[in-house]
Amino acid sequence: MVCLSDLDFELLLKNATLKECEKTVKDNSEEVYLVPGGYKVKDLPLMGEVAPVGFSGDDIIFQYIKPCFGLFVLRLRNEAREIKKLKAQYSKDKNVKRIK
Repeated sequence: MVCLSDLDFELLLKNATLKECEKTVKDNSEEVYLVPGGYKVKDLPLMGEVAPVGFSGDDIIFQYIKPCFGLFVLRLRNEAREIKKLKAQYSKDKNVKRIK
């Protein structure tokens, strides 16, 4: 299992609400999907009912819940391979909704 500390990430927002997280993901992404909880980005499980995941160039921008710390929005840079994998997964799942 991957630990967030092992990844090269940029923190875009911390200690936020669900609505603030979704807005931040939308504002910083060219393409955004709402995915069911349990989906993974770089093997990090996304918690909650749904979570926004955005793509901007080769970057992935997503809402992440760290237990005991709250809601964050993170940017992972240079993740073209992961974006390709995620888009293929999202296109096959009727529970994934594109919102931007």
